[in-house]
Amino acid sequence: MQIYHIIKILRRNKKMAVNKVDYEVLTSGVSVYSNQAGALDDVINSLVQMNGQLQDGWTNQTADAFIERFENEYKPALENARDAIQSISDFIQNYMQNRQDDDAQGAAAVRG
Repeated sequence: MQIYHIIKILRRNKKMAVNKVDYEVLTSGVSVYSNQAGALDDVINSLVQMNGQLQDGWTNQTADAFIERFENEYKPALENARDAIQSISDFIQNYMQNRQDDDAQGAAAVRG
């Protein structure tokens, strides 16, 4: 509801801008995204380990094709997803740090 009202106000007066930063929410976002990237890394490692076990008990052309496809297609896609999720965490962290620095500089300028 609150965001709807902010958007409504902004549409009425396009020169007016709302600038609110809840650092606790941003910190939580950094943590959640980073943790999920780590969880996906754990998934990747588990799958790689499972594939090692599969190769011990599954040795034919189909098995070779499966492992090849996993290594060439699925694993890189999972790694890209992991990296993208981590980059979101990094972006939020950098944004938050920049905002805190800007806020501190603004406060220092006001104080003189």
